[in-house]
Amino acid sequence: MKIFYALISLLAISISAHAAPPEVTIVTGAKPKALEKYAAEELAVLLKTLFQAEAKITGSVPEGAKNIILLGNAETNPAIPKSEWPTGISDQGHVLKNTKDGLIVGGGSQVATLWAVYEFGHSFGMRYMLHEDFPPIDAPEFSLEGFDTILEPNVKVRAWRTLDSGIASQESWGLADHKKLLKQLAKLKFNHVVLASESQPRERSVSVTGDIAGRSVFGGAKTFENPDFAGKTTQTDKLGSWTKLLIGIRRSAAILGMSDSVDDKGTKILNLSPGQPNGGLLPQFSTTKLAEELMEARKVNGFAAQCWIPGDHNSGIYFLSRASFDANITPAQSLESLVTPVCGEGVAERLGMGFAALAEASALINENDADFAVPDPKMFMEHYESGKPVPEWWAKAKEHFGTATNEMYRGNTRARGGARPYILYHAKRFFFSLHYMTAIDHARLAGIARDEKNNEAWVENLELSIEAMHNALGIHAEVARDQSDRGVIAILNEYAYRPLLKALDETPLP
Repeated sequence: MKIFYALISLLAISISAHAAPPEVTIVTGAKPKALEKYAAEELAVLLKTLFQAEAKITGSVPEGAKNIILLGNAETNPAIPKSEWPTGISDQGHVLKNTKDGLIVGGGSQVATLWAVYEFGHSFGMRYMLHEDFPPIDAPEFSLEGFDTILEPNVKVRAWRTLDSGIASQESWGLADHKKLLKQLAKLKFNHVVLASESQPRERSVSVTGDIAGRSVFGGAKTFENPDFAGKTTQTDKLGSWTKLLIGIRRSAAILGMSDSVDDKGTKILNLSPGQPNGGLLPQFSTTKLAEELMEARKVNGFAAQCWIPGDHNSGIYFLSRASFDANITPAQSLESLVTPVCGEGVAERLGMGFAALAEASALINENDADFAVPDPKMFMEHYESGKPVPEWWAKAKEHFGTATNEMYRGNTRARGGARPYILYHAKRFFFSLHYMTAIDHARLAGIARDEKNNEAWVENLELSIEAMHNALGIHAEVARDQSDRGVIAILNEYAYRPLLKALDETPLP
């Protein structure tokens, strides 16, 4: 008999483990508009990702339906009783609320309804970053109960600034890249795009043939440039491609419910720079500083985030997204919220230590040389030519980059799968910076040795600088995933690695 009951128990466990996935009915109303249809489709994807749920999208509530989600608001969806819709919801307000008729996932406008969908996913641990989404590492239990959330913004204009000048900026991104980024920004509840006023066809390109470091990221291409400009030789063709790119960005933003402007015309908003404000190639950021800037942005009711290398700024952009609807959230709380669901306990602490060290390095650079590592033909070799002593702050910055690197790797080791690619990107970018500092240090020492006619030290330090720069670009290449990352590698080959090789050729024979 004991064996019988044991078999029955095992059978019950087996049946439970293979239970049918939940079925969910998403009710949109009879005539949903385009953005509401998109919101319903995105919600269906989230339900599948989080719970393996089978979602049916319909215009009205089917008889006998269970697990009902009512999408929209009382004006757009008759299935939502007006008595159940919260009063005073603005066009940016969004709601997750249980009712006897089903779970309301909606907003005061079409785009706010889309944000409500993403908030639903966020509540179950889905995390949205600038390049991809990460589901929670522990599968959540399916439930449509326990919701009573109303979110209203404390910053009404949450803008992304794009197409700023610079080879490693989004100037080099094709329309397909911009479309992908805009979709991620919509998930983070950005609602405006600022197009740089100096946007015009640019002929900037960099040769990526010959003896270069990190060559794998270019896929055999001979030139690094905006992919939409490839093969365009006449000014007319370039102008046509640029105009097409601008129109494409604006249309893609509009489809996602975003408005647009050229610079900040028509909108009084504050430009925020989560990273280096002049477009430097090293990772530089401080979420604490960003929080202070956001307080100023609240006074003008808007901001435009300016990020040359987006991969550096997931934690900062996530903070802006959450703090724009919760003025009380701190940078530490934001990082915990971002990291723990997709990496596991204890990881946010290590990353916080790493980001703190990175903030120290950033402060040193901003205080001592605001244009340090900012793209320019002289950005690297001017340190070789200067003949001046090595600045003391370089060693301190290098130490901070080293600490930041170590903490990222500790966090990556502790992480339980999930968003490890997010952590590894930071680890490699910080390690890249550590090697960059080594390269520039030896370049300065090589210049000093040359002036002192110490040929042995001249050659030795040039070789060490070349080795460090080669390592730096090879490390960055391991995690390069967009045109900004590839632009960093292209620029430093052009302005540092190749000139160093040329300088070595000019050294006297031993």
